[in-house]
Amino acid sequence: MISRNPRRRRTLLASAVLAAATLFAGVAPAVQAAPEARSDVFIRDNTSDVGFEPSSGSLYSSPDVRVCFSATVLCATDDPIVQGSTAYIHVTANRPGPYGDDLENGNLQVWYTKQGTVAQWPNQWTYIGSKTNVAVPFGTKTVVIPWQVPIGSHFCLLARWLSPTDLPTEGLSTSANTRNNNNIAWHNVNAVPAKIKVPQFRPIVFGWDGREPTAVGDIVFTQPGKPFTGPGRITIDLGPDLAARWRAGGAKGEGIERVGETELAIVNPQKARIGGLTFKSGEQVPAQLSFTAGAEALGGKYTVHVTQVDQRGNEVGGVEYRITGVQ
Repeated sequence: MISRNPRRRRTLLASAVLAAATLFAGVAPAVQAAPEARSDVFIRDNTSDVGFEPSSGSLYSSPDVRVCFSATVLCATDDPIVQGSTAYIHVTANRPGPYGDDLENGNLQVWYTKQGTVAQWPNQWTYIGSKTNVAVPFGTKTVVIPWQVPIGSHFCLLARWLSPTDLPTEGLSTSANTRNNNNIAWHNVNAVPAKIKVPQFRPIVFGWDGREPTAVGDIVFTQPGKPFTGPGRITIDLGPDLAARWRAGGAKGEGIERVGETELAIVNPQKARIGGLTFKSGEQVPAQLSFTAGAEALGGKYTVHVTQVDQRGNEVGGVEYRITGVQ
């Protein structure tokens, strides 16, 4: 979106105004100077985010996006979605951000993709719906968008705020778009009711969303707070494709144990890593996680992060699993 460099800010503001006029009026306007006043609505990437671009910290589990059973009551954490039913996506927009405080009505959009660490924008995202002519007062405004949850998988969500002077600057990479635009938020959160001795399976995709033709990276498992590994068990079935890539890269890793031809168990709750995976740009390679609770996990609440990092250790994306041990 807008950088803190004044000259770049003026240039991008002019581009944003022209693009917004086309978006909202459906015509191509004549070139004109950007207005001095502008709005700056932002959606947080994490609880420490106050709207500065680029953001720092985690970018794939926005606290301002929640999936709830109710259209009128904001759930404390995501409710487990039921495929084929109607869920309600609550998106909280904040104003003012650090780049402007004018009031301006905008359009709040929500999109979904496969549950995973990467997705290219926009071709790997599917539009859910939007609310138009939304005014965000000083403070916050929560917008609710109904969603007929598709059959067949688990999903990640993307929220986008668009207004005439507050438009994102976007490329192929969802992670870069989210990091560099304070009006884009990514929400890869999955609620898992882990049953005692009954594996709960979750599909996940890994890949590469950048412009470079290939990229090498690692899959990292971390468990902040009380670890699930121990009271429970986590495995990942890489499948034949990803397992072959892992072996070709030297079968690198730590905190993991091979338990099958393509399956690995996560044995170190502090950090486990599957290393040296090569992906082509635009790929989404499937794998499958399983979470099995032991008797000690009954009633416990746990968090597991599955994050993909590039060869420099920079976060590409990830999924946060919120696990509750149930009977």
